[in-house]
Amino acid sequence: MTHSPVPDEPTVTAAPGGGQGPELDSQLLQRADGLVREGLGGAAIPVYRELLRNEPQQVEARLHLARLLDQRDEHDEAISVLTQGLEATHDQTEFLLLRGSILARRLRYEESETDLRHLLRLYPSHAPGHFELGMLLWRRGLVIEAAAHFQRALEFQPDNARTYYYLADALNQAGDLVGAHSALKRALQVDPNEAKAYHLIGRVLDRMGRPEEAREMYCRAKELVRT
Repeated sequence: MTHSPVPDEPTVTAAPGGGQGPELDSQLLQRADGLVREGLGGAAIPVYRELLRNEPQQVEARLHLARLLDQRDEHDEAISVLTQGLEATHDQTEFLLLRGSILARRLRYEESETDLRHLLRLYPSHAPGHFELGMLLWRRGLVIEAAAHFQRALEFQPDNARTYYYLADALNQAGDLVGAHSALKRALQVDPNEAKAYHLIGRVLDRMGRPEEAREMYCRAKELVRT
């Protein structure tokens, strides 16, 4: 069996004083990002790591490496990379956001909440921070609190169909069927091809005693899944 060769890692010439210098750091970052775009994430990882060894405070490289590791299901390693960054810059919002999101998906809820609430204390209008905290509370079954954070996220990012969907789900679970129906209508205005939203609006309409309309929504959801 023949294997596609892994591209050689870039040759790096040290700058005077032992560092690489911003120009070479930029070249390494572009090289690593290019490998990721080509589907060669495994080859990109050591390039990112080399850059961070020479420039530990390079925020973009650290974020890109952590996201790549998370996508490859190397969640604990992604958390470690972000933690190393936060040891140097405690208030780096994107590190807090990404680590909080990963921790929540790893069911490490208390640690996740600490990160996300820290982020929101720093930047109360951070829409993704409100969304991720809403998702954490939603996973824990705290749907009323979750809905409040989804609503806050929409104040600052009003055209996000995904946020409307989860707001509707939280409101549906809380028994606010009118609110859930309204949120789903808005979600479908933003993204008319979201099958999950049609299915959920069908469930809400069933609960509202409108079975014929619900059936139409279920059929629409099935059509979108097939296409």
